[in-house]
Amino acid sequence: MNRIKAQWAYNFYRSDKPIPYEEVEDHGDAVDLIDLPSDIQKELLAVMPQFFITTPDPEHIEYEIVSSESEFVLPVLQPLTEIEQINKRLFGIKVPEFKIAACKNAFKTPFGKVKFTYPCLKRRDSELTIYAYMKFPNHLDQFIINELQGCFDLASKAANEVAVEAFHSGKGSPIERVIKAVPATIETFKSTFIHCVVNAESWKIIENDVVYGVDFDHTRLTDWY
Repeated sequence: MNRIKAQWAYNFYRSDKPIPYEEVEDHGDAVDLIDLPSDIQKELLAVMPQFFITTPDPEHIEYEIVSSESEFVLPVLQPLTEIEQINKRLFGIKVPEFKIAACKNAFKTPFGKVKFTYPCLKRRDSELTIYAYMKFPNHLDQFIINELQGCFDLASKAANEVAVEAFHSGKGSPIERVIKAVPATIETFKSTFIHCVVNAESWKIIENDVVYGVDFDHTRLTDWY
């Protein structure tokens, strides 16, 4: 199953005490509760229910597995000169992240429109990726590049299998399980890659020019909403 969903609910007010005032739009004419005299603040707070929030269970929030065959592109911070770099997604998920923030709503009260501050749940969507990379001089002969590419693909396949198994057998939230899968993924990729390339005749000549490994990327897909 590539997509897991869980239901969660979050509430702003105690369900056993109704909100006494009508919620209204703030067109710049609402006064913040804290700007009112203290006696009026106390009077309003005495009748308003307590604000509270229920957050999702971090171990059961939704996530979506990203296909390892889908393109993975890192943001280019600085163009590489005379160096070729290839990246390969080994494992990735799209997952929501949550935080509790302070929100405000305006209500129509006997003292006019008043803004109350309460805790609210904010969410943003992110993509977490474990990926393999390889850098090499772009002046290498094509047959050498083909050898490197073959070993890179072989190591990526082995590392992908380990990453998938580590994620599904791990404990914790989806984000924690991805991060915990990184060490075993690195070890498998590197050992498989080096075992492959040492059998290539060209490896002794180019081994100091080739950089390879596994890294982790956290991309924010949306702002908090």
